[in-house]
Amino acid sequence: MAKIVIAGTADCPYYAKVELLADKLAKNLPDFQLHKIVRKPSDWKDWLQTTCKERGWVHSKSPLIWRELVDRGGKGVLIGGANDFQEYVFGYYGTESLVTSDDIKKVASENLQTKEEVDEEEKRFQNLSEPLQVCITNASSDTCYHMLHAIAKGDVFGEESEIAIRLYDTKDNMEYLEGVRMETVDLACPLLREVTITSNPHQAFSDCSAVILLDELEQGTEEAKSDWLKRNAEHFVHYAKIIDEIAKQGVKVIVAGNGPINFNAFMMIQYVTNVHRQNIVAVSRMVENHAKAILAERLKVNSAGVVDLLIWGNANGTVYTDVSKARVHNYDGAIWGPPFYCRSAVELVHDAKWLEKEFLELLQSRMETVQTALKRTPAFSQAAAVVSLLAHWWNGSPTGQVFSLGVCSEGWYDVPEGLVFSYPVTMSPKGYWNVVQDIELSDENKEKIQNIVKELLSEKYAIYPPPYVPTPTPPPEPTPPPTTPGGESKKDGEGSEAGEKTEDSDKDKETSETEGSTTATTDSDNDENKPILEKIVEDQVGEETADVPPSAGTPSEGKDGSEGKEEE
Repeated sequence: MAKIVIAGTADCPYYAKVELLADKLAKNLPDFQLHKIVRKPSDWKDWLQTTCKERGWVHSKSPLIWRELVDRGGKGVLIGGANDFQEYVFGYYGTESLVTSDDIKKVASENLQTKEEVDEEEKRFQNLSEPLQVCITNASSDTCYHMLHAIAKGDVFGEESEIAIRLYDTKDNMEYLEGVRMETVDLACPLLREVTITSNPHQAFSDCSAVILLDELEQGTEEAKSDWLKRNAEHFVHYAKIIDEIAKQGVKVIVAGNGPINFNAFMMIQYVTNVHRQNIVAVSRMVENHAKAILAERLKVNSAGVVDLLIWGNANGTVYTDVSKARVHNYDGAIWGPPFYCRSAVELVHDAKWLEKEFLELLQSRMETVQTALKRTPAFSQAAAVVSLLAHWWNGSPTGQVFSLGVCSEGWYDVPEGLVFSYPVTMSPKGYWNVVQDIELSDENKEKIQNIVKELLSEKYAIYPPPYVPTPTPPPEPTPPPTTPGGESKKDGEGSEAGEKTEDSDKDKETSETEGSTTATTDSDNDENKPILEKIVEDQVGEETADVPPSAGTPSEGKDGSEGKEEE
């Protein structure tokens, strides 16, 4: 049995004419086999040349029609173009095309539109064949366990993106992770392509589009905070270097957990060049959700109905909780409205003392209270905070709502540039966050923010000490004029001459002491401004000069331009 193959460009009217004629034959003749090949106008010329060269044909226009055996395929027999095919059909089957030229042009236009739609759909399916690579570290934690289902079923990255999950942890936890992997596969989520476990960070972060860092380094009971911060810095800088080298350039990195996450995100930002610093963030949504839950319990509403509650500062340290912009939906009061109707949270609470004292005390102890009741870390709510953040970052946050996120400061609200600080943000569907910059703050709230800045700077100084500023030498006390043995002053000329000599001598001595003191201070300054964490910064040239002014560590110059030296 043979089949007819019709190939042509999508916008060709001659292809449309022979296609309609061939469709008529296929419909009425059970043994008439038909196969169509449609190409875009831009692809036609190359395809035609390649096909004709392989089969030994000579043809230059659309359409191209040939006949070949169904079972055997092979070279086939060339029929020719549109006119050749119509003669072939009339000679074999005694029929011809009766469609007008205007109708043929309309069909050709529809063919082109259909071809574009089909190609777009095929492209979408091809994208699905390359799943998004998502890595979760400290994968043996309960937080990771509780977020896997939401990621696998499409709640985070959308219902059209296949996911490949990589679970990273130490070798000691591989047996447990194998059980987690099998259970995740048992979820039977259509979008889940694969789940792999590894203890190799290079394998875990390779080509990742999203990385969730859940690592927590516990502080020892007798361990100084500075030493604890140095351990965190070493750990997360190691991650940063690998991610910067082998992950995708647009990778989104989320630093979560119960450690100093603002500090950890800050340290990672110092060591990336390919990954944008805007793509490394710290999760402050957990604190935000705690505050919303406390307000919701007070007002007897669903915590999802509390919006625009803002967290400023150091996510797992000191924060300023701003309820002045918070709104409440679905409050059961005398006034009702449509779903978008809301009222001020401060107005509904109507208790300034509670908001200023008891509310903040409840927020501060919320984590400990939940942990005491559960007798374990509240991992379920932590997982929900990370998942909701990533979903908003990837697909955009709800219109009109503001959330909290620890991001690299660019000087907003007088926070020093480079510090990772929790700000109010909105998120666009294109994967960007934007800090809300038009919030008015009182002098008292500005002072709270500056106190938090001092806390973050103290953490930064554990790795990058501030430049040493020498204490200025106080001026010498004035020398009283000399007197004669009888208590009378010397003559004017003698006193003046002696005074000038004494003054010159004092000046020389003061200059010598000042120069010597400056030189000694400068030497110690050079030593004190070396980074404490030399293991981390040994491969980053010029890191220290970003924090130390050019004048620090430079010997002072004398009047003649030479370096000041201490007189022997």
